[in-house]
Amino acid sequence: MKPQGTSLRKAAILFFCFIHFICKAQYFVDPQKGNDQNAGTLGAPFRTVERARDAVRAKTNSMQKDITVYLRGGKYFFDETVQFTEVDGGKNGRQVIYQAYRNEKPIFEAGISVKGWKLAERGIWKAEYISVDNFRQLYVNGLRADRARSSLKYTGSGWPKPYVSFTNDDWQLEKQFHPDGIKITAAALKPEWKNQRDIELVWIGKESNCTWRSHRILVNELIAGGPDSTIIKLDNYGFPLTGASMSRPLPESPFYVENALELLDKPGEWYYDRSAHVLYYMPRLGEDLRTAEAVIPSKVETILSIKGSSLTQKIKNLTFSGITFQHTSWLRPSSGRLGACSGQADRYINGHGQIGRAHKAIHRKESFFDPAYDFVVDSNGEAEGFKPDACVELDAAENISFQNCTFQHLGAVGIDLMQGCNSIKIHNNVFEDLSATAIVIGRWDQDYISDGEEVCKDVSITDNYIHKIGQEYYNSPGITAFFTDNMLIAHNEIVDVPYSGISSGWGSWKGKTAWTTSNRRNVIEYNYIQNICQKCSDGGGIYTIGIGKSRTDPDSLTGKIRYNFIKDTGYAHGALYPDEGSCYYEISSNVAENVEGYEKGKWLHLWSVNHHNIKVEGNFSNSAKYINKGVLCPLTNHTVYQGNNRPEAALKIIKMAGRMSNRKEISN
Repeated sequence: MKPQGTSLRKAAILFFCFIHFICKAQYFVDPQKGNDQNAGTLGAPFRTVERARDAVRAKTNSMQKDITVYLRGGKYFFDETVQFTEVDGGKNGRQVIYQAYRNEKPIFEAGISVKGWKLAERGIWKAEYISVDNFRQLYVNGLRADRARSSLKYTGSGWPKPYVSFTNDDWQLEKQFHPDGIKITAAALKPEWKNQRDIELVWIGKESNCTWRSHRILVNELIAGGPDSTIIKLDNYGFPLTGASMSRPLPESPFYVENALELLDKPGEWYYDRSAHVLYYMPRLGEDLRTAEAVIPSKVETILSIKGSSLTQKIKNLTFSGITFQHTSWLRPSSGRLGACSGQADRYINGHGQIGRAHKAIHRKESFFDPAYDFVVDSNGEAEGFKPDACVELDAAENISFQNCTFQHLGAVGIDLMQGCNSIKIHNNVFEDLSATAIVIGRWDQDYISDGEEVCKDVSITDNYIHKIGQEYYNSPGITAFFTDNMLIAHNEIVDVPYSGISSGWGSWKGKTAWTTSNRRNVIEYNYIQNICQKCSDGGGIYTIGIGKSRTDPDSLTGKIRYNFIKDTGYAHGALYPDEGSCYYEISSNVAENVEGYEKGKWLHLWSVNHHNIKVEGNFSNSAKYINKGVLCPLTNHTVYQGNNRPEAALKIIKMAGRMSNRKEISN
C-alpha cells in the first residue's frame, strides 16, 4: 500500500497542473496528426487553425491570462481565407498568440502540387487535368519560374489612328484620342495564335520609357493588318494612356509579349492553357520533373483576414509568430480585363473616371486637398484606383504583431494595413520572392481625416529582411506607406527591388503643398538598402512625396530620415529623393554609395523650388553629385569620400544599419 502522503502530493500536482492549464489556456494544432474533434491538447491536438480560433473565441471574454495556440510543424492547407474579427482577439488586456511550437516549422500553404508530368515536344513537358482555373505563378523546387515571354521588345503604332497627345490646364484633360489597339510587325504576334484573350502586353519601367510605372494590358483579339503586320486589339486601352506623359504604355514605347504557348522557348519558362487545363514547362538545367516539386497557387489570395467590424469595434491583441506563409494568388490582373496598370507604387488605376480625363483622383483647391474631391468612388463603391491583394490583410485593428515569420513565393503583397490600424508591430520577418510589395501601410485618400475615418498610427516595421520583391509588378517598392501617423521604419534590410526601397507619403502633385492632418511624426532610420530601382527609374533608396507634418504641428515634429545606409541605386534619381512638394523633413547622418551608375543618379535629388523646409545635415557619400533647388532647404556638413575610404562617423552608421536580430557588420 502506497503512503497516503504520496497520493496526496500526486493529486495536488495534478490539480495545480489543471489550474495552470485553465488559466493559461493553451491549445495545440497539428496538421498531420490532429483532429478537429479532439480537445486541442498536446496529446490530442486540433487539425486546423479555424478550429483553434473557434475554441479561443469561446474563451476570450473571460480570459485573465494570455491564450497561446501552438502550431506544430507541417503544412496547413488553405482553400479559403481564414477570417479573424473582433471576437477573436485578446480581451481584458491579454493577448491571443498563434506561434510555432518550439523549433518546429508550421507552413500556411495556399498552393497545390503539380504531378504527372509528361514529355511533350521541343524539350517542353506538360501536366494535364490541372484543377485550378487560372494562376499567374509556377514554382519549381522552390524557384519562381518565368511566364513565357518574348525575348525581344517590340514597338508599334496606334490603331486605327496614331496616338494623339493632349493639351491640359492643371492636369485636366481637354483633348485626347484613345486608340483601340496597336499595329505591330507580324513577327511579334500572329493572328492564328491560340487563347488570344490570355495574352498580355508588358511595359516595364525604364526600359519601356515608363519611368516609375509598369503596365500589364490584356489582348482582346489579334487580326491581320496586312501581309507583314498584326493588329492587337486591346481591352480598355484608353484609360492607362491618361496620366503623366512620361510613363504611359504608348504603342511607340518598347513592350514585351507574354503568356502564349507560342512564346515558350527558354528553360525555366511556363504556360498554362486554361481552355484545356494543361500546364507546359521547359525545365532548367538539372531539373527532373519526375521528381521535382512543382507548385501553383490555388484560388486563395489572402490567407489571413484580420479585420474589425468598424473603427469602434476593432480587432485587438493578436500575435502571430514563427509561421511561414506561401503560394498565394492574385488574379485581378487576369480576370478584370483592365490588366494591372500602375499609377505609382501600390496605387493601381482601374479606369473609373479616367477615359477622357486625367488624374481625377487628385484635385487641388488652393493649398490643400478638398475632401469632397480627393477620392472618387463609383456607383459600385469602388475607388478610382486599387491596391493589390495581400497574403495578410488588416483593417480596423489594434495591437497586432507579426514576428519571426516568413512570407515567400506570394502572388502579390505580403502584409497590407488598411484603415485604422494602430499599434501594429511587424518585427524580424523575412519577405522574399513576392510578386508585389512586402508591406503596404495606409491609403492614399486619407490626406484629410473626416468623421468615420482613421489613419494608420503607431505602426512599427523593424528588423525585417526584404529581398526580391516586385517580381511581377515592377513598380513595387520594398515598403510603401501612404498617409501614416507616428510610423517607425527601422533596422530593415531591403535588397534587390525593382523600384524604390522605401516610399513614404502621398499627394502634393505639381509641386503644390497639400496640407494634411494625417502624415506626421514618421521616422525612417537605420535601414540598409541596396540594389534598388533595378527596373523602374525616378525613384530612390528612400523616397518621399508630400508634406511631413500636419498643418497644426510645430516645426519640431517634422519627418525624420536618418542613419540609413543606401548603396547601388540602379535607375534611382537619388539615394535620398524628396519628390513632389516634399517639405518639413530632416534628412541627417545617412550614408549613400555607388549612386552614379545611372546618368541621373545622385546621393540627393531635391530637384524643385516647390520643396521647402527640408533640413539636410551631416550626410556622407562617395559621390559629390547632388541637386538642391529647394527653398529653405539648407545643406550643411556633407562629407564626400573616395571609393570605400569611409570616415569613422560613416562606418559607425554603416555598422548600425540593417537588422539587429541578425547582427553583422556590412563592410562591402
